[in-house]
Amino acid sequence: MRAGLCSLTIFVFMGYNLRAIEISKTYRRDSMKSKMLVPSKELVQDAKAGGYAVGAFNAVNMEAAQAIFAAAEREKSPLIIQVTQTTISYTEPEELAAVIHTLAERTTVPVALHLDHGRSFRLTMRFLKMGFTSVMIDGSLQEDGKTPRSYEENVAVTKKVIEAARSLGVSVEAEIGRLGQIGEDSGIALTDVDEAVKFVEDVKFDGTGIDMLAVAIGTRHGLFKGKPVIRSDRVKELSEALDMPLVMHGGTGVPDEDVRKGIEAGICKVNIDTQIRVAFYDAIRDVVMEKEKEYAAADAAGDPKKYDIRKILAPGRDAMTDAIAEKMRLFGSAGKA
Repeated sequence: MRAGLCSLTIFVFMGYNLRAIEISKTYRRDSMKSKMLVPSKELVQDAKAGGYAVGAFNAVNMEAAQAIFAAAEREKSPLIIQVTQTTISYTEPEELAAVIHTLAERTTVPVALHLDHGRSFRLTMRFLKMGFTSVMIDGSLQEDGKTPRSYEENVAVTKKVIEAARSLGVSVEAEIGRLGQIGEDSGIALTDVDEAVKFVEDVKFDGTGIDMLAVAIGTRHGLFKGKPVIRSDRVKELSEALDMPLVMHGGTGVPDEDVRKGIEAGICKVNIDTQIRVAFYDAIRDVVMEKEKEYAAADAAGDPKKYDIRKILAPGRDAMTDAIAEKMRLFGSAGKA
């Protein structure tokens, strides 16, 4: 990473005031030992120029992180590994970030460490301090992840994050429009082209703005009910009007053909989370069912039962690796590292 990332000031939200504080240079420098860690801006710009998309895969634990890196190494693909703010309800993000940084030190492919759907300035600053090279500020929703923010509120929080991230050379993703949420039958508000153009201009700080924009094009988080209708025509309109990398959230369950059309129209980053979880769950379920049969046979024979959690988790990790590698090939990023 560039030396300048370790020596500048960021801004931390304290109550209703901004005050500049010096980040511990040692803390952030020690978090960024890997030479392969890059801002996501570099990856999505290469994808835009090359006509493919980079997969952004969510890591919720060590096994998921290992699977993401293993798939990238297998496919020789650049990658974006993401941690979402909801991870805080499961584990301290600093713990997971430490695992990811360790894996990044060993990788041979370019990787960006990205905060997915950060909804507050304070939380985004926490992830910047952990050595993340990319952040998404989702100003479309309030911190509860449900209540919509006004356009003006979205602009204000996004601009504030840009101001802090720029001093560290960190890439910024924002969102305009509204993606469907898990369990909703409606609620998707397609991104308006004119509003998107205005938004990109309004959030600029000192002449610099966002590096990529998440757009609502018919996808939703989680699994779809029925066949999704993906508006690749809207992607093309947005791409022509903005000339910047666009992001598809809610990529799980989108038919392969629609994904390809979206990439052809201007999508440069595709987020995948639920599909990784499904692969893990299905593999774990099958292993547990087999283990139950073994335990029943052991009980019948009066033999001791052996419990080894690694033999449960390893097949789940392998299944995630296969699912992620398949997506990398679909996105066209395989062989691009």
